[in-house]
Amino acid sequence: MTITAHDMVTDSESADEIPDAEPTLTVDQFPSHLGADISTEDAITTSVEAALLTALMWAPKDLAQQVRQIMTGPDRWNPFWSPAHTEIFNAVCSVLDEGGPATPVLVQARLYETGRLPRVEQHLFAIISPVQGPMVGGVELPHLAAKVIDQWYRRGYAGLLARMSQIRETVSVEELAGHWESLTGHQQRAEELWLTKRDQLARLHQGGTA
Repeated sequence: MTITAHDMVTDSESADEIPDAEPTLTVDQFPSHLGADISTEDAITTSVEAALLTALMWAPKDLAQQVRQIMTGPDRWNPFWSPAHTEIFNAVCSVLDEGGPATPVLVQARLYETGRLPRVEQHLFAIISPVQGPMVGGVELPHLAAKVIDQWYRRGYAGLLARMSQIRETVSVEELAGHWESLTGHQQRAEELWLTKRDQLARLHQGGTA
């Protein structure tokens, strides 16, 4: 069973607008889908993601690196709803990987060097020039990262219900049990990942080792 990129998009965007979208998503990832109030959830979700990226670029380098490690992996896991925010986060990771601080200027330069700046410039400008600046020292960074992961997990349940409904309407009754088992395992893996990431962020906030 696969979930295509088209299963993930809302009415306001098309799969063609997802940069470098993979042709399919395996059940190793929780399906991403917004709930009934799409416009409100989209606005809140993207606002939290933008706040996280703002804090990440202004936080001390060591803290930014720790949060970055928590927010990446396993393979192909992506907690961001906005494709533009994924692009910007990848640029932040690239700058950090080279040993530099992921400041807005360096992230902007990396996006330019890789030819991706025109695709995300408007989003980056909103992040670089926030209405309310980030807290000094990155105090809010673990909290914002946790909220982004929570939003990913909540979207997954909307996606799971949508996928179950699709299966119910398109497969034979003999196939239902196998699909149900697959989706149940999918949900359990997603919950384990969610709990692991939240625990790592909680320990980081408390001054422990992520």
